[in-house]
Amino acid sequence: MQLTVWTYEGPPHVGAMRIATAMEGVHYVLHAPQGDTYADLLFTMIERRSKRPPVTYTTFQARDLGSDTAQLFKNAAKDAFDRFAPDAMLVGASCTAELIQDDPGGLARALDLPIPVVALELPSYQKKENWGASETLYQLVRALAGPSAPPPGVNRPARDPNERPSCNLLGPTALGFRHRDDVQEITRLLSVLGIDVKIVAPLGANPADIAGGVLAAAQLRPALHQDRADRGQCDP
Repeated sequence: MQLTVWTYEGPPHVGAMRIATAMEGVHYVLHAPQGDTYADLLFTMIERRSKRPPVTYTTFQARDLGSDTAQLFKNAAKDAFDRFAPDAMLVGASCTAELIQDDPGGLARALDLPIPVVALELPSYQKKENWGASETLYQLVRALAGPSAPPPGVNRPARDPNERPSCNLLGPTALGFRHRDDVQEITRLLSVLGIDVKIVAPLGANPADIAGGVLAAAQLRPALHQDRADRGQCDP
């Protein structure tokens, strides 16, 4: 267990919330009981955000367990799409909802929404928040950019010598310790070196940024925190 911002790591769905909150146009539908809505306070009280995270909870109660909790999730997902009109949707379950095995991914796909729906399989009893953030970003990029990615073994086109080299800054999230300051400072340093930043993700990115092939166009990816670069995790 590691320290994050003012607290120890939470369950992996909190990491998924950090990714959804950092991005624009992404909404997270979380199958969770009423008590799991405490995670909103991490962003509104600790990070001092002016608005609550883009998360819809099913907030089922004990009396709902004797009825159709799957339909409760489908209603919540449909209502979230109609109300917030996201460009992409994440769906998953909290540690408690994981026990009832309602399969949020399958239920969301059955709705046939006209946007990408990314089902998150986050093992709440084996993994924690930082892993959940990394896995969520991985699955989101795989779902959005995967269809347009070149097949393995295809050489990338050479960079025009008259074009400045470019890079992506991947990893900064909401509820990250000084992530916004790090991005500003590193962007300035890279500019002095003659390197442009194409995308910062997930912080401030939207699904179109990831799906548009811009990720693959950059020549390098600096590791924002060297001690965790080999693990490829989103840092606290």
